[in-house]
Amino acid sequence: MATLLRYERKFETELLKLLRQDREWDLFTSDEAINGFKEALIVSQTHVAFEDNRLSGYVRALIDEFGVYISELYVAPEHRNRGIGRSLLSKTGEVNPQKPVYVLSDEDRYYTKLGYKRIGSVFQLT
Repeated sequence: MATLLRYERKFETELLKLLRQDREWDLFTSDEAINGFKEALIVSQTHVAFEDNRLSGYVRALIDEFGVYISELYVAPEHRNRGIGRSLLSKTGEVNPQKPVYVLSDEDRYYTKLGYKRIGSVFQLT
């Protein structure tokens, strides 16, 4: 069972190390983007997951008066298929019970597998 915590700067080094292991996340961790990404982690609603005392994933959401938008969800490969992604998504909804939660992603199969409903070009968590 993963432990979910609100993101704090003290998790920055461990999270960036985790993401830098996956080339697909260079968009966020490149030298050109890293400072903006670090700031986005703080100003957005971000939660991290720990499993076996290791940071295993994170979710970052953007919030406005219309809803909550999942911008990124990442679970380390060795921690996948254990419900961590689902738990991080659920946490975002729990923290924002009065707003619909939408996912901005191209990982359609994953969100379909979780049973989320497609609304136009995004998925809505139910």
